[in-house]
Amino acid sequence: MSMSKVNRRSGFKYVRSIPCSIKDDSGITFIDVYTVLDAYVVQCPARQHAVKKLLCAGLRGKGDVLQDLQECLDVVKRAIEMEQARREFYDNDPKEETGA
Repeated sequence: MSMSKVNRRSGFKYVRSIPCSIKDDSGITFIDVYTVLDAYVVQCPARQHAVKKLLCAGLRGKGDVLQDLQECLDVVKRAIEMEQARREFYDNDPKEETGA
């Protein structure tokens, strides 16, 4: 599909180019979760962990789908706590007010 057609799709905001892909002899492209996280600029470690758990729920050999989903929920709650703490810190940072 050409980029001009991709630009017209309703889900275009979710499309990313992946620079770190590997193609095999059949032309299939392989990517890992770290490439996806990089393409979407997911910097929060808790969000990174949650995405990995969601993408591989039940496939990691460490628990079943329900366990992975529960752990993902726990990690998302932690990501929310971290984001709230970041916002409070920067909202109350006197350097922000003085421009220093």
